[in-house]
Amino acid sequence: MTLAPRSGSFSYFYILVLAPNFTAKNMLSQFLRNLLTLFFTCLIFGGLSFPPLLQARPSVGVLSADVIYPSNGLNWLGLFLQEELSLQLQLTDQFSIISPDTMRRWNQRLRNSGQLVFSSAELKNSEIYQLKPNRLLKLSIQKVLNQLSVTWSISSFEENSSLQKIQNIHSWITPDNLIASLLNDLAKGDKLFRNIKHFPLHYTWEGIKSFYQWKLKLVPVPNTSKWEEHKDELEALLLSHPSLSASIHFHRAVLLIIESSVMRPAHVPSLNSAETDILAAMKEHPGSGEHHTLLSLLHFLRKEPLFSKQQANIANKINPANGLALILYGLTIGKTPQAGATYIKKGLRLYPFVAEPSADGGQPYHVLVKDLEPWLNSYVSVKPPNYELLMRSGKEDYDARRWTEARQAFEDASVLEPELPEPLLFLAQLRLAQQNVESALLLLAKLQKRFPKHPEINLYLGYAHEKLKHYIKAEILYRTVLQLKPEHHKALLRLGAVLIKLGKREEARSFLESLTQKYPMYTVAWWNLGIVYYQLGELELAESSWEESLRLEPDNNQVRVRLEQLREELF
Repeated sequence: MTLAPRSGSFSYFYILVLAPNFTAKNMLSQFLRNLLTLFFTCLIFGGLSFPPLLQARPSVGVLSADVIYPSNGLNWLGLFLQEELSLQLQLTDQFSIISPDTMRRWNQRLRNSGQLVFSSAELKNSEIYQLKPNRLLKLSIQKVLNQLSVTWSISSFEENSSLQKIQNIHSWITPDNLIASLLNDLAKGDKLFRNIKHFPLHYTWEGIKSFYQWKLKLVPVPNTSKWEEHKDELEALLLSHPSLSASIHFHRAVLLIIESSVMRPAHVPSLNSAETDILAAMKEHPGSGEHHTLLSLLHFLRKEPLFSKQQANIANKINPANGLALILYGLTIGKTPQAGATYIKKGLRLYPFVAEPSADGGQPYHVLVKDLEPWLNSYVSVKPPNYELLMRSGKEDYDARRWTEARQAFEDASVLEPELPEPLLFLAQLRLAQQNVESALLLLAKLQKRFPKHPEINLYLGYAHEKLKHYIKAEILYRTVLQLKPEHHKALLRLGAVLIKLGKREEARSFLESLTQKYPMYTVAWWNLGIVYYQLGELELAESSWEESLRLEPDNNQVRVRLEQLREELF
């Protein structure tokens, strides 16, 4: 790709102006429009020079955050942390940041293949290594009363690659305080981040929760009543939480582009409104490759290839691993798409998800599928367009205990993607939830033969054996999970329970004492430790363990009742 120089020049501003429709009739109005846009762009970027070259900057991606039991309902917080930490690292103007969307898509692909992310070696051997990141960051979070237990996993891809973990307890009184504290952990734990600083953005928890819960909703079909309701909710958020205006403007632009692209040709007024939103987001949070890529797509849909190419060029400068920017550059570099085939092929290797609608339905780049047909079969493992939607629907039905609908969704997803373990694994979980334990065990046993090193398959197979009182087999399987993933919290908790059931009280005691020291927020671990103490006749220790369990989970009536019974025994 021939990239524009990052130096002060009129071309810097010219690439951001609204693209004219080069006709004699509109030449004057177009000139004035470009001039006004030039002025607005000057205001946005505040000068006549580009930021320093970014190709040499360390590339960093923040993978999806894991929400650890029992912190149910905190997915919105995990999404916020991923996006906000990416933004903060971007604002430092020191790193090339891989977009959160790209990270989420790659993270899901790794999970679907059973290649869960736990070591630099695993990551180095995975497709994600094509992004050539210097660091991949992953968070695991768990709420403990009014505090947040956070584990950073930092994967390095430099010469001496390694996996580093940072664990800490954080106050989350305000979003700014939490983010500042997390960045401080990062600065202390990895010298690459030693000079980072925090940029307070004055969010409120009410605003954060409302916005990210909106983001987690499935995007409705465009131009329907539900679609309009979805847009209205976003408009209301903009009025109620102005500190989030940059993110809201960006996502409103996404909705407008999706809305316009269902029409042929694309609905230009919607695209013009989207452009206004993107520029507003750029003004508040400059230096985002995501913004420039979306603007490139907008120009592409508006049949303005020159301006689309220029925006893709900028996005590539910001992040050379931006597959979408390379795709758009390739589609606009010459008079025919074949002229940019080299860039398109590389872009599809870096971002092989264009043919796959996102799980939430909010993927505007899916509109490029038709233009990319000559390359998709060769360079993308194209999944049927409704696979992810089926999985999302199935999970929603599962959570709502709509068993019939969930089963149908997972079965359909399995037919579409027979090589992936996830649909069948969810079917097995569904059978367990319905107490069809033997049927679940048979399915899980078959899955384990195909995916012997898949932690979740081994976990649920162990759980099925435990339900059938095959405690020795369950113990072996839980230990297998911990060999694959030493910090798998469910396996740790279940192993402690199984050791008790096997009568291995001293081993259970030692194991659970170590577990509660390392993970003091595990309420179930304290509960099980109390059971061991009680069985060993150490009633005061049992009492203190159950007190700690109840402190962490005040609404647990089972613990409360047992604690009251114990106190009656003591006194």
